[in-house]
Formats: sequence, structure tokens, C-alpha cells
Amino acid sequence: MDLYDELPQSELLYDPAFTLLLESCEQHQLSVVDFITLNARELSRISQRSITDVYKFQQLLLRELHLQYVNENQPHLLERGSEPKHFTTGDLAIDDILGGGIFTKNITEIFGESSTGKSQFLMQLSLSVQLPLKMGGLGGKCVYITTEGDLPTQRIEGILSSRSEFTESGVSQDNIFTVSCNDLESQEHILNVQLPVLLERNNSAIKLVIIDSISHHMRVELQGGSVKEAQNNRSYVDQTAERLLDLANKFSVAIVVANQVGDKPLQEVINPYQQSILDYEYQLGWLVGWKDSSIMYRQKQSELINNDDILSDDEDSILIESQFQKFLESREPAQPNQGTTESNKPSNTSVNSNQNAKSRSTLTIQKIRKRNIDQRIPNLGLSWANHVSTRILLKKTYKASPLIQRGEIKFYEGSDVAKFWKVKRILKVVFSTFCSSDEITFEIIKRGIEAIT
Repeated sequence: MDLYDELPQSELLYDPAFTLLLESCEQHQLSVVDFITLNARELSRISQRSITDVYKFQQLLLRELHLQYVNENQPHLLERGSEPKHFTTGDLAIDDILGGGIFTKNITEIFGESSTGKSQFLMQLSLSVQLPLKMGGLGGKCVYITTEGDLPTQRIEGILSSRSEFTESGVSQDNIFTVSCNDLESQEHILNVQLPVLLERNNSAIKLVIIDSISHHMRVELQGGSVKEAQNNRSYVDQTAERLLDLANKFSVAIVVANQVGDKPLQEVINPYQQSILDYEYQLGWLVGWKDSSIMYRQKQSELINNDDILSDDEDSILIESQFQKFLESREPAQPNQGTTESNKPSNTSVNSNQNAKSRSTLTIQKIRKRNIDQRIPNLGLSWANHVSTRILLKKTYKASPLIQRGEIKFYEGSDVAKFWKVKRILKVVFSTFCSSDEITFEIIKRGIEAIT
């Protein structure tokens, strides 16, 4: 029975009157949720214990849960000086859109697809938190927990040596505690045992805990084949987040985690219906940072109406396609002025091939006319999101290169079409307790992450 997980301080765990009942509940896989939702007669039948013992235990359990709920929801006044503090990210423009930087006593999530810069951002934070207070730091140490390999110390050293404000302020890799966990079991042990002990022993010297990434082992090892398993997974995620928040508040540290993403494909709708504004699916786009056009498209999709006009045009793709078509036409050899003899007339095959080429070109333009619908969502769902104070999305997109924008493709002598595109990186504040939603473009350079203003 999961009573220890739900109420670890419960006296019912050590009451000899209920020892046999608890053993029976464990044997028949009864949970605390079962004791809340089922009646005593049904619980007695499943556990094969007397209805008197079951009813008595159930009433005591409900009373303890009620007291826990009342105590947990009592408002607590913050003591003077106990409010969250913030430290710089290492870039003033990014600090501005985050409301000052990264805040202690809270969970900050950084999510995005692979190669969007999540680990780069986290490594920069592990250094910037060490800056003195007068430079926007907290003068503290960092704990860096990795789940996808060892910490890339060479890259950290590269960022460190490229910033004079770091080297002159005594920022060092020696102030970074690092540990790797290879599976979910070791991750649990680190978060529940080793991390609290380390924070206690360092006596408030540690100001930042980084987990890269929080969902790597969970999405692999947590089974979700049945409804009961899905409920257990949500409970596990909720408990993990609660423990991290407890550590953040107890030791006044900032918890910053990277999160991976999964797909949320469009659902096939057979019978049209109108979503309510209270539906989770209706609100999902705002929780995960989708474009406004994608949010509205998905909200209207259930009504089975033609809503393609909601999606914005992919102007960069259209521009590149049109410029590339002109580029190809300019390179075609000019046809000599030939006679009208039968042998010199173009064959039907060449005419058809030219027509097919133009048709394919036109078809290509039509296919890429609309921007893609957002489908990526961070892992761990709503159970995790409810504990996150600031959610940051890192995106890597592509736009037309300056060569295309200036119409200078005719001067291009190469054959690599990748030169027509330029990487565009976006940092978007999806939601936050400390600031409004906003976004900024950035680049990854030797110094780390730097905003483009």
C-alpha cells in the first residue's frame, strides 16, 4: 500500500491494530485512492478483512487526509528577507524578459527539441550564479545533475575563459558539484538522499541545483499501459516536484531543470463539437508555447470547419522557392534560333518534361505556403507543470538568409542550397510568476548564450 508515500508521518503505519490489514492491502494492491473512492464493503471484499476493521481504518485515514489538506492550504506569511532572490543569466536582455533573471525557491523549466541550446543555457547558469551580488549573481555554488552523460567540462571552461567578468570574479568549475545518474533508481536516490545531505552540509553555500534532464529516465522507465499505471505515474511526477520545491524553499536554492519534448499530433474528429474554454485541450497551447495560429487552428479543428486561413503563410519558404526558381532559369542555356524543319522542332517529350518541371515547382510552392502546425509539448504533463513557476521554451527555426533577402542569389556560384537558410534561435517565456510572456532571439557563441537586440 502506498500509505507511506501519501502520509509518511501517519500513525496508522505503526498501529498494531492495522498491521494485518496493511499487509493484506499490499498483497491485493489496494491504494490510498481506493480507500477514498470505494466503500467499506467493497474494500472488505477485496482485502478479505473484516468490514469493521476496514471501516475504522478508512475513517481514520480520511480524517488524517483532511487535516493534511487543511494544514497544507493554510496561508503562511513570508518572513522579512525570505522572499525569492534572483541572479543573472549572464545576459542583460534575457534577464529583462525573465523579470530579473532566475529566481530561488522556485522551479524553472527550460524545454525544447534537441540542439536548441538547453544544456548551453544551463552551463552558463552554473557559472553566472557564482558572480558576486554587485554583479547580479548570488555568490553561490551549483549542483549539476546529469542524466544523459557526463558534464561537458571543456565547454564550461570555454565559456568561463571567454568572459572577463567570470575570470576576474573568481568564478570556477571547482564551485560546481556534479553527478551523473544512469537510471531512474539512481536519480531517485540522488534527489531524495544525496542532494538533501549535500545542501545541509554546505550550509547555504549552494544557490542553484540543475537537473539535465528531469524527464529522461522517467519517460523510459515509467510504464503507462493501463489507467492505474498512468495514475501512479502522475502521482510519482507530482511527488518528485513536491520534493524539489521543498528543497528549494528549505535551502533557498533555485531549481532549474531541462525537459525533453514529445509529440501532440492532431486528433481525428468524426463528430464535430465545440470545445469549452475550461477544457484542458483548449488551454494546452498557452501552457506549452505554441504560436497563436496553431492554438486557434487546434481549437477550431474539432468543429470540422475549413480553418486553413488561420495558419500564417511561410513567407521565408515562399521567398526562397521563388528566388531559387529565378536562379535556375537564369542558368538555363539560351535556345538558339533554329529553323522550322521537322527535325529541329522540339519533341513532345521535352515539352512535357518542361511542363512537368514547372508543375512540380508550382506544386512545391503550394505545399509550403502555410507554416507548420505546432505539435511539440514538454514531457511529464500537467502534474509537473502545476509546480513550475517559470517555463522557458528554446526554439531553433530557419529563415531566409541575407543572400535571399537582398535578392543577390544571382551572384551565388555554389550548389549548396543550405546557404539560402539562416538559423534563428528563439527564447520564449511561456509563463512565469515573475514576468509576462515574451520572447527574444539569441545566438550560441563561444561566450555562451547571447541575445540579439
